[in-house]
Amino acid sequence: MSRVLGLLSKSYYKGPEKRVGTQRSLKICIVQPYDFDEEGGVKKHALHLASRLRALGDRVDLIGPYSGSSTLPENTFGLPGVINIIANGSDNRMGLLSSPNRIRELMKWGRYDVVHVMEPSVPALPWYAAWFSGDAARIATFHAYSEREGALIRAARSLLCRQQLKLFDAGIAVSRAAQVYMRRSWSRKLPIIPNGVDTSQFTPPVEINRSNRNVRFLFVGRWRDQRKGLGSLVAAFDRLSAREPSAELHVVGDGDFRHSPPTRSKRITYHGVLSETALVQMYRLCDVFVAPSTGMESFGIVLLEAMASGRPIICSDIEGYRGWVDRAGAVLVPPQEIAPLEEAMTQLIHDPDRRRQMGTANRRRSLDFDWTQLAIRIRREYLRALAAKGRVFSLRAEPDELSLPAFGSP
Repeated sequence: MSRVLGLLSKSYYKGPEKRVGTQRSLKICIVQPYDFDEEGGVKKHALHLASRLRALGDRVDLIGPYSGSSTLPENTFGLPGVINIIANGSDNRMGLLSSPNRIRELMKWGRYDVVHVMEPSVPALPWYAAWFSGDAARIATFHAYSEREGALIRAARSLLCRQQLKLFDAGIAVSRAAQVYMRRSWSRKLPIIPNGVDTSQFTPPVEINRSNRNVRFLFVGRWRDQRKGLGSLVAAFDRLSAREPSAELHVVGDGDFRHSPPTRSKRITYHGVLSETALVQMYRLCDVFVAPSTGMESFGIVLLEAMASGRPIICSDIEGYRGWVDRAGAVLVPPQEIAPLEEAMTQLIHDPDRRRQMGTANRRRSLDFDWTQLAIRIRREYLRALAAKGRVFSLRAEPDELSLPAFGSP
């Protein structure tokens, strides 16, 4: 006990000390590489997966870098040593200086059956987790994608990743784009299990008479990253708002106003980072969701949230988006082109019936991505990896696998 208390005094942990496991429950550690204090899709993926696995009866801990300013979720270890690296068109606050000794002690203490690492190529905290995970089944999930990776960087990534990835017993890609991106480093089976959404939390609003209300466009994302495309959206909205007095643009997410796109419009509102509850309400209040990303996206969790909220979508026609949206519920436009984006927004302002039809199609499509179904799929990957190591766990009564949607072949 003193050893555990000493460990916890050197890191941040929120959750019970008592550990209870049964033959039918797995002891799982999910490792995510980005600062718990920062918004981001990988972190959101890890948090929702952990929540649903706990609902299935497993014991799940989370490990990740932590700057120490926000409140940690339950059963979470936050480790100091965060360094920001700009890569793939984005800030990346990673645990480069996290203590390997603390991670080794955590792994000994947890005695995990499964260690599931998000983005195992990211240094250094995920590497330590893989090195010190003992006889646990090691699972890797790949999120990253880039259309514009140079030959030198690609060769270096392939060389560095190949040795590290040999530690893992199984891998998962969140999309076809992420699957293709990792093929130089991962030659084994790589099934696609996408990001998910809580369709019981993100739900369509109760429709009211909006005939006298402005048409609200919504952007959600870390807009200080240029690849999120807010500059193109603001430029399109500037042109549109000059002749469409009913249009509003609402921007949610972290940004830097010193570098915000110039605008003549007074009908753009910046809301900053919102709580999950406030974000749900923001989706419900909008009329059209817009995702104008320029590229380097393997998947858009914000698209799923908008779809589950029954909102029509305008998004860039990029590799990471086009395979997931319902063409009946989304208008795809060329990235970084102002005129097509402006035209799509104008059309939807004047066609409320089409907006309703698109929203209905999107809500229906979103049900394929509910986290409960996806957590079951991921848990089956755990069980397969454990069985390959000679450790067999019984499978609970769960929905028949044939009833779950297929997202791609290995």
